[in-house]
Order: sequence, then C-alpha cells, then structure tokens
Amino acid sequence: MPLLVIFFFSLASEDISVNQVVVKRWISRDRTEEKGELIYVRLRVRNEGKRIPILEINDKIPEQCTVNDGSNHWLLELDQGKEITLTYAIRCHKRGRYTIGPVIIRGSDIFQFRTEVKEFALLNYFSVVPSLIRLKHLPIYRKRLLPETGSIPSLTYKGRDFDFQGVRDYQEGDEMRVINWRVTAKFNKLAANEFALDQAARIFVVFDHTTSTNRVLEEGVMAALSTSEYLISQRNVVGFFAVGEFVEQIPAAPGKRQLLRINEYLIDTKGSYPSNDEVFSVRLNRKLLPSLPPFTQIFFISPLYNRNIVNLLLELAKRNHEIILIIPSLESSIEEGRVVPKASRLANALLSLDRACTMKQVAQVGIMQIFWYPTGPQYQKIKVRRTR
Repeated sequence: MPLLVIFFFSLASEDISVNQVVVKRWISRDRTEEKGELIYVRLRVRNEGKRIPILEINDKIPEQCTVNDGSNHWLLELDQGKEITLTYAIRCHKRGRYTIGPVIIRGSDIFQFRTEVKEFALLNYFSVVPSLIRLKHLPIYRKRLLPETGSIPSLTYKGRDFDFQGVRDYQEGDEMRVINWRVTAKFNKLAANEFALDQAARIFVVFDHTTSTNRVLEEGVMAALSTSEYLISQRNVVGFFAVGEFVEQIPAAPGKRQLLRINEYLIDTKGSYPSNDEVFSVRLNRKLLPSLPPFTQIFFISPLYNRNIVNLLLELAKRNHEIILIIPSLESSIEEGRVVPKASRLANALLSLDRACTMKQVAQVGIMQIFWYPTGPQYQKIKVRRTR
C-alpha cells in the first residue's frame, strides 16, 4: 500500500512544462474556390523538454470552414525528444479572406492536477474566391463597337490576311468572304475564319451590389465573375464597374491578369445599400456615365431593386449603348427558411409584381434580358428571353 501511494504521488507531482514544445504549420494552398478543392493543413509538433503525459492540441480554423478529413483537435502523449506530424483537411463554403491559427496547446499530468497552457501565434492566410460557371455563349455585338481610339467604326478596318486567328462555326450575320470553304467541305458544316480584329471588342461589365439579401448578392457575384471570364476568354478588352455605396472602377484591359483583378475585387464585395438616393444618383451621373465610350456594349448585372439603377439603365439605352441585362432570379431574393411568415409572403408577392413592371419598362427600350437561375445543372438553367 505505501508503494502504491508513493507511485501515484510521483505521477501527480510530475513536473509539467510546455515551454519546450515547438510547433510549425504548413498549408497546401493559399487560394481556393467556394466548395472547391480541399486545403490540407500539416502540423509538426516536437517536444524538446520533459515528457508530457497528456497534451491537448487545438488548431483554430475559421467558422466558415469545415473539417472534411482528419481533425484539428488532438489529445495525445508526447515523450521527450519525440516529434509527430498531424494532418487534416478543410473546405470553406463562403468567399472571403481567412486565417488559420493560432495553435493552443494544453499540457497536464495524468490526473490533471497540474496544467500549463501555451498559445503559438502561427497564422496562415488564404483566400476563397467566388464560384465560377463556365458559360457556353453570351451575345456579343461586334459590328456596332468602336475601336479603342478615334471615331471610325471597326467594320471599316482592313488587314484580314495577317489578323487570322483560327476557324470557328459560322454565325448568323457573318460575311460571305469570311467563310472557310475548305473546312466547310471537309466537315459538311459552315465554318468561318476568326480574325483578331473581330475579337478585340471593348466591353464593360457593370455589377450592381446594392442588394437587400445575401443570396441575391452571392448569385450576382457569381454572374459577374462568370460573365467577365467568358468575355476575357473570347479575347475581348473588358472593363469593370462595381456600383454600391460608391462607384468603383477597374480600367479596361485584356487577358488573365484582368480576370484576376476582377476576382480579387469580388472576394471582398459586400452588399451596400446607398443611404442617400440623391447623392447616389449624382455619383452615377458623374463617375459612371462619362467613363463609358459611345456605342459601348455593356453587360449589366443587377436585381433591379434600386430605382436609380433602373433610371441609369434607361439613360444608357438613350445614349445608344448595347445593353444586356443579367438578372439574378427572384428565388435568390427570398431567404431560405422552414416557414415563411404571412408578411414575408406578401412582401415577396409585392416584390415579384414590382420586378415584373420594372422588367417590362426596361424591355420597352430594347434591352435584352438574361435571367440567371442559381439552381440546376450550370448553364442549362440560364435562360435567355429576347425582348426585341
């Protein structure tokens, strides 16, 4: 009996110290897409001091992330001089910029009479970019577009011999001289030559994020990024405007770097309803309207909640801009919930009626409308309604 008492007393009085524990962390990637690839996290823990009977390790992750493989919380024993490697994988479900860390360790004896806690300021940063849908087709009107400088329509430009880029399917409205008869005869289908001059159109994307719900904002962000990606992939020069409390501009440029700039901006985009309609209208008239060249094609992404946005669309149509309006579906404007109160059902009905009247008014000035449906298999749910 005395020997047992001495044995348990020695265990309880064992010196515990976590000051000699060294922790390092690595992550597999610092950039991922919403619900995209997993981020693998690896922790290396080494005990350079005395044995720790019970060591609890907790690696803090953002609330918007979930652990898909392994665990970020461990309970183990760590002998002197021993090194272990711990791994787990996380996935984030919302765009934004996040931080992994700090690491908190808690060491104690076998009876947990003595405890020490230490925090390691190990921080790893990563970004979650918005989801992207690879669009198959968007209407681009190149014949009405002007070159980057001057006032001569691009239709009068020559130089087709050295601007040749490749062969594509024949599209309605193509000239007879661009038909590639050799490829047409080989595949028994009309094919047309593609030229660099035809592709270098100057197009602007205007994203309205003056929204009232988070769902319609996220669908608008997805539509803005997907539209920009398609236009840039078609070798167009794309400019970007974000309309919220203020009007932000990304100057027009071609290539993947421009898509990266738009992507980086959309990571941090939040819904911002203008506090003053008159000031907001002045900002639109002074910053947005003068920045758009004459006869410009514009892809306008908006749920049409703000009356100033509708007035802006009507003004752009009066200036002979070629406008294509992309509207997030009405379903996105209704927050998910098990039971919809009667007042909410009435508000949704009024919202639907107001939007129907607004879209009819917009259609009367010749603006094409594309309805963006977030559910269903990708582009098959994006429906086009021609209004002219």
